[in-house]
Amino acid sequence: MLNYRVFGDLQQKPLVVLHGLLGSLENWYTFARNQESQRGILAIDLRNHGHSPHVEGMSFREMANDVIEVLDSLYIRECDLMGHSMGGKVAMQLALHYPAQFSHLIVVDIAPKPYPPRHQALLQAMLSMPLAELSSRKQADEWLAPTVKQPFERGFLLKNLARHSDGHFYWQCNLSEIVKHYLKISSFPQQHTQSDLPTLFIKGGQSDYISEEDLSLISAYFANAQLEVIPTAGHLPHVQTPEPFTQLVTQFLAA
Repeated sequence: MLNYRVFGDLQQKPLVVLHGLLGSLENWYTFARNQESQRGILAIDLRNHGHSPHVEGMSFREMANDVIEVLDSLYIRECDLMGHSMGGKVAMQLALHYPAQFSHLIVVDIAPKPYPPRHQALLQAMLSMPLAELSSRKQADEWLAPTVKQPFERGFLLKNLARHSDGHFYWQCNLSEIVKHYLKISSFPQQHTQSDLPTLFIKGGQSDYISEEDLSLISAYFANAQLEVIPTAGHLPHVQTPEPFTQLVTQFLAA
């Protein structure tokens, strides 16, 4: 079963949060700690990420079923749901196929559509990194620098780098399986159903993951959707702009 962490009390209707590609539940740590006095937060490591099992397959149906297994194990019959990027696609899959289990849906900086494989170069850089030769994280950062220009993004990716007791580095995520299924992750399965859940899409104003052209597709799948933009945020608004992000989430769930 997937690894998860509970913040606060899950007895009231909790908020389930799902991270993006090459992320982990730790990406939600600051948000969850700030929210746990108001509502229970259930943060989950999706398959092949964080401390969750390394398994074959990365389809959105498989990832959604994993989340349902966690909810069933905790006897959670109703909750709110939020996902970022890849986790947002998993959240949309869940809302479309298990609508009775969720009260609100929040999708962070992603649309229900296929994307070009824009991360292939960085995935290959990570896969080809000579881990056995590294003696420091600084060397790993220098290895990624020609491919991943932004230090913030490199730091995010290198959270996946762990160390054995003998000092050797390894990828904590199942990088080879993620790379194998990356085209599937970049895509989004065509859906033949519609959700009427109250739904909030949050877009980073500096990000191009959601465009004006996506609004009709969003409405086709999520009839009760609204879009909010955080102008100063990029693709990681919950990390880059935590205060306005948290305010949007709190107001939406309260309404």
